[in-house]
Amino acid sequence: MRNLFLYLLLLIFVAVSGFVLSPYLGNYLLNLGFATETVPISGTGSMFPTFPKSEGVSDKVASTQTVAQPKMMRYPQGLTVFGRTFFSYQLQIGDIIEFQSELTDKISKEKYGQESGFVKRIVALPGMEIELRDGFIKVNGHVPDEPFTAKPRSTYGGDFIPDCQTKKVPSDSIFVLGDNRKASLDSRFEIGYVKLTDIRHVLPLKEQEPYKKNWRNTENDLQFAHTSTVDVRDFVTRLNKVRREKNQPRLKIQENLNKSSRIRGQIILNTDDFSVEATRSGVTLEKAVRQAGYRNIIFAELIIRGYFQADELLENLFEFPDSTKILLSEEYQDIGMSPILGDVNNCPTQAIVIHLGGYKPPNYQKEDVESWKKLINNLTEILPSWENLKNASNIDQRKLEKLVSLLKTRLANAQKIYGRLSRNEWLTVDEEQMVKNDDRLHSEAEILISELNK
Repeated sequence: MRNLFLYLLLLIFVAVSGFVLSPYLGNYLLNLGFATETVPISGTGSMFPTFPKSEGVSDKVASTQTVAQPKMMRYPQGLTVFGRTFFSYQLQIGDIIEFQSELTDKISKEKYGQESGFVKRIVALPGMEIELRDGFIKVNGHVPDEPFTAKPRSTYGGDFIPDCQTKKVPSDSIFVLGDNRKASLDSRFEIGYVKLTDIRHVLPLKEQEPYKKNWRNTENDLQFAHTSTVDVRDFVTRLNKVRREKNQPRLKIQENLNKSSRIRGQIILNTDDFSVEATRSGVTLEKAVRQAGYRNIIFAELIIRGYFQADELLENLFEFPDSTKILLSEEYQDIGMSPILGDVNNCPTQAIVIHLGGYKPPNYQKEDVESWKKLINNLTEILPSWENLKNASNIDQRKLEKLVSLLKTRLANAQKIYGRLSRNEWLTVDEEQMVKNDDRLHSEAEILISELNK
């Protein structure tokens, strides 16, 4: 009876207030949750596919384009009478909210040139535990069904909430994500947890029926766990399309570069060493390429940590000038690529390693080539005379045998080096070592000749 009396009293109060304050009735109904108002959604794409995204424009331009205008309730809402609040709405997981704070103003001003709020989806409520692992989010230990996400297995950690760390949402905040997880600035990053007091509008999950046509079937989402997400041939095909548009020759997938990228990827994960210098692993790009048997002389390497599909990976790499320059360089003709899965500190991780190789003629100096030809002629001329002294009684046969062996080694080395130089080909690692050793062999031979001539 007491509750009935309070509700009757409240209805009378609302009716009287509405009559007296009729000029303010619209705002009054909004605050009570009896009416909604339009909230414009920009085309940056963080809430795709629920809301559309702008195509073919920069993020800054997209932020000025309105792609949707959902009707949302104000938050918080309700009417407090005698210490009790009526007509209030309790936030739920799956609700879409619009929020604004000094932080969002700062971020949007820097990123888009104007202050604004953000629109995201509630994924965890106050007090809940969250963990991002292997592309999925766990809320209180369970992976929720998320048909509104743009792609399966696309939720990865950021600077604020990294992968494989369990966090508890503060009692005065919520954890929010964009539906387009790989293109959303949300609670994983500098936005962090969203204060309940910063929320201005809410679109309850139960009111999102008109948008479900944009969502996807999640029946097979979990089958993507612990698998690579990037298709190498698809990536190279897309890259070659861009290279063709830039009038650059197409890249060919080279199996030895596939092998070298696998070598690097595996050692990177085994040692948790993502540095180009391989400071911990010791297996550099050059070592991996040589170990794989790739012969060309120009190499480049790109290392990416994370899970991407081919189109996402290419888009990500083209966001950075250095990787763009490498991918579109005319110096390279070959490409190899390996997505390697493993655990780093008990956290599922993927390293994508891309190796590019190309050939650039060494164009040796004519004098250098001729010097090796001259050496071959000299050695060919003098070697028989020393060989003829075999079994001579007045010659130290042990030293003679050593000298002949040295001369034959120098001749064989010189023939290999001259052949490579005359064809204008790069020397192999072994042949480079032969060049370095030739002065030593020459000195040893001169000493033996001097001793044998005494």
